Amino acid sequence: MILFPFLKRLFVGVALREGDEALGKEPAPIESAVLRGTKLANQKQGGCMLRISVCVCAFLLLACFVLPMAAQQAPVLPPITGSGTTNHITKWLSASSVGNSGIFETAAGNVGIGTITPAAKLDVNGTEDVRDTLTLFPKGVHPTLSVHGTAFAVSSTGKVTFVAGQTFPGTGTVTSITAGAGLSGGTITTSGTIAIKTGGVTNAMLQNSSLSVNPGTGLSGGGAVSLGGSTTLNNTGVLSVTTGAGITKTGGQNPSLGIDTSVVPELALGNFFTAPQFVSGFVDAFVGDATALYAFNTSTVSTNPTLYVENDDVTDAGDLAFDVKGPNFGGECSIDVTGNLFCTGVIGAIVNGQGKKKVGLYTMQSSEDWVEDFGSGALTGGVATIQLEPRFAKTISSQTNYHVFLTPAGDCDGLYIANRTATSFEVRELKSGTSSVQFDYRIVAHRKGYDSARLPDVTRKLMGKQVRPTVPSAVVVGK
Repeated sequence: MILFPFLKRLFVGVALREGDEALGKEPAPIESAVLRGTKLANQKQGGCMLRISVCVCAFLLLACFVLPMAAQQAPVLPPITGSGTTNHITKWLSASSVGNSGIFETAAGNVGIGTITPAAKLDVNGTEDVRDTLTLFPKGVHPTLSVHGTAFAVSSTGKVTFVAGQTFPGTGTVTSITAGAGLSGGTITTSGTIAIKTGGVTNAMLQNSSLSVNPGTGLSGGGAVSLGGSTTLNNTGVLSVTTGAGITKTGGQNPSLGIDTSVVPELALGNFFTAPQFVSGFVDAFVGDATALYAFNTSTVSTNPTLYVENDDVTDAGDLAFDVKGPNFGGECSIDVTGNLFCTGVIGAIVNGQGKKKVGLYTMQSSEDWVEDFGSGALTGGVATIQLEPRFAKTISSQTNYHVFLTPAGDCDGLYIANRTATSFEVRELKSGTSSVQFDYRIVAHRKGYDSARLPDVTRKLMGKQVRPTVPSAVVVGK
């Protein structure tokens, strides 16, 4: 397009030159190399100048008009830019740029949408929406559509195989459930609850809305009774009563029953029970110059005592489980639910004396709960370590404040306790002596769990004289 003005001027100049020459004028200074060539040819060839000018004009016309118009028929497109990843299907990101799409194709021809590792010819990772009919065509070698990992399948003939244990209703398809008379909760199309209305079921809805009550022998009344209703049966009189052993009967249609004291063992002088007997309340054994309460058994089982007393109280560890009292002489012994025994008298033992004579022994009393053990040892080079007997060590306090009393059995400068632990103590001779003599020892330690027990107050452990329950007057049953 830049050459067009120049060629136009050249074309006009040639025409003007030829015109000037025809009129005998001097040519214009616009003469170019082409015109000079044309002039030279005309000078040499004479009448050929006009023919050359025509050719030049045709060339100029072609260069000025035809070629630019042809160039306008093939526009140049802008360059395409962008980049991508191997095996990704490309897409236009803009009018002049391309890039990766969400579709990936492996070298094996597997196409993945949302995944770059498709495991089948078409592998979609994500949620899919099908907005029209989806038609699946089973392949010939496996003409069954199935859900991977389950037993669900559809054969090529339309037969459906369901997951094991799944059940379905009978013929037809249930699409909704409507609550009828007496029910609430309908209509249900997906999920919900059907319930019976409060007061919604009436007798009229039931196939059998009443009961028939037929009076038996000795009764009157009855008849049809609506559900929820009532009726009255009347006693027309007892026709007969049969009594068994131990029961007496007096009277006719309205008899009085009593206990036959000659048969029932509870009312006899001597009673023997073949099954356990339970009493709710108290048992008062009262007799004059005889044993008031006597129990014995012949059990050979060590856990079956002749007398068993139990108090299941959980409120106070000091409550009594057993108490024995001689109120006229102030004697009393009690045992609380913790197992502690306290007596107003002495606690002793009976041993055999000379011949058939029995001798009583007293126990030592203490202001604290002590446990004792005795033993003997021997110094070697003036020192000895005594181990506490393991069973004894488990019965005493774990503290090391127990007492040890030593008595040498030979001549020495004296003994002392150099060290004591929870399991042993060390005996040494005084003045760093090196004697090897025997000695006796006595260990006095607090009982385990009673480290701080001292002179406890047991006033409430003594019940004192109790008021004997009133003996009820004799009642004759059936009189």
